Amino acid sequence: MTIAPTVLSLLYIGGLLVLAKLGEEVFRRLSLVPFVGAILVGILFGPGVLNLVNIQPEISLFLGLGINFLLFMGGAEEFDATRFGSMIKGRHLLLGLLEYFIRLAGVTTAVYLLTHDILTASVVGITASMTSAGPLTRLLSDTGLARTDEGTAIFSQVVFMEVAAVVTFSFVYDFGGRSPNLASVLIVGAEVVTILLGVVLFARYLMNRLLEKLEVYSKGREVVFAFIIAIILILGFAGQLTGFSSAMVALFLGFFMQPFLSARPVLGEKLRAFTYGFFEPLFFAGLGLYFVKISISLLPLTAVIFASSLGLAAATGALTSKAFGVNPLRNAFGTAMKGGVDSALLLTALTVSSGAVLINSTTYSSAALGIVLVSLVAPLFFRLRASVVEQAPAQGQKLIVKQHLENLTALEIANAEPTIAVEARQSLREAIARCVELGARGAVVLNERGLPVATFLLHDTLSLTKREISRLKVNEMALAEVVTVSKGEAALRLAQLFRETGMPVIAVTDDDGKLLGTIMEREILRRLMMDIDTQP
Repeated sequence: MTIAPTVLSLLYIGGLLVLAKLGEEVFRRLSLVPFVGAILVGILFGPGVLNLVNIQPEISLFLGLGINFLLFMGGAEEFDATRFGSMIKGRHLLLGLLEYFIRLAGVTTAVYLLTHDILTASVVGITASMTSAGPLTRLLSDTGLARTDEGTAIFSQVVFMEVAAVVTFSFVYDFGGRSPNLASVLIVGAEVVTILLGVVLFARYLMNRLLEKLEVYSKGREVVFAFIIAIILILGFAGQLTGFSSAMVALFLGFFMQPFLSARPVLGEKLRAFTYGFFEPLFFAGLGLYFVKISISLLPLTAVIFASSLGLAAATGALTSKAFGVNPLRNAFGTAMKGGVDSALLLTALTVSSGAVLINSTTYSSAALGIVLVSLVAPLFFRLRASVVEQAPAQGQKLIVKQHLENLTALEIANAEPTIAVEARQSLREAIARCVELGARGAVVLNERGLPVATFLLHDTLSLTKREISRLKVNEMALAEVVTVSKGEAALRLAQLFRETGMPVIAVTDDDGKLLGTIMEREILRRLMMDIDTQP
């Protein structure tokens, strides 16, 4: 039976997805960089070793999308916009850029001496000289340095170098195979600057506003999610059409969408799951599928890339450590981290730009192997001066719960449960029966006009005799102060009021002060879980 390539691709993609995630999990349990496991899966099952899975148009499409979405999330998460602004100090910025260009010159020269191809040497030099903030962020978190001055100093250098590499790569990518002369350099430079400015202006001043408007007027919550996906794809197409990498467009879009996503952690979590649960493992496994047959002929270039990249990173990092106030060993190998944007750029270099392939498959295979080796070795040396520490639970779920509490209103919660209120002249026996019936520790007390005036506390009746309970009215008891909120008050504020006042019930009122409903603390949690469970 003949199986159509399209149908066969479904099997390949499904198999790669499972095996790549298993590979990542194995490496994670070994305290190694997880993405290397996925790459090795691609090498093993691809043309590099077993040749069971080959790059087909359908698989290539998913890998191309994977690059865009990985770089979008990289821009949204790897570059902390608030921290980045505070990091930019004249001396630190210059030192970070100097580090990168020293590494770039050294690696490019080493590769050129072996390949005698300036374009190949430049592309490999750019990707092998840069560092990736994503893997570094995980390393700093694992070693307890993420929120320290030392961790911030290392992170700042990496961000400077990564941004410099992205801009440099954009220039080379757009230049393609054209013969360099002053006129063409100026033209390409103008193209890169124009496209970058267009993306930046749209992303910074229009995109977030459009999404906010869409959020207000759309009925379905998935509409904003779909619109973000569409923006990444459409602007990526526009960038590619003008000779600019669609992946670079996605990176800048992600960076400027940080404020929008950080205020909507639920949406950010969906994009994160969509990217890292599906596209990331396929992308890294796909990196392995582009390898040529593994042979000893790859070793010379791999060794040159590995030695020059790691050696220059260690040397420049150690030399600048004093200026940044960082331990020399940590700075040397912290600024050598690989395995994020650099891998995406390397795969992008295999595509055609201006009619010329930037690197061939053999060079790509050697460069990818060199990056993989550095990504394995650098964390091991870094941990010699910073051991792994036990981590507190992730903050992502807390942010999601917080957003739900901010979105829920007091009236929404009050409408979901019966009102716990008694009249001031009502008998004490009836008030107690009402609280017991609803499982409440108290009730809001209303005057004759229906306005909340006090809080009846059930535990205050424990010292009363049966006769007193039968004879007394509610307003003859010692009552507590009433806690009221407006109907639009956020549930997050209600949670704070319960904690601050210790009251068992809060009254929700309209603009005239009349009772609309009541809220018990447990009702916030119940309504919160209902809201989360009904998320699309």
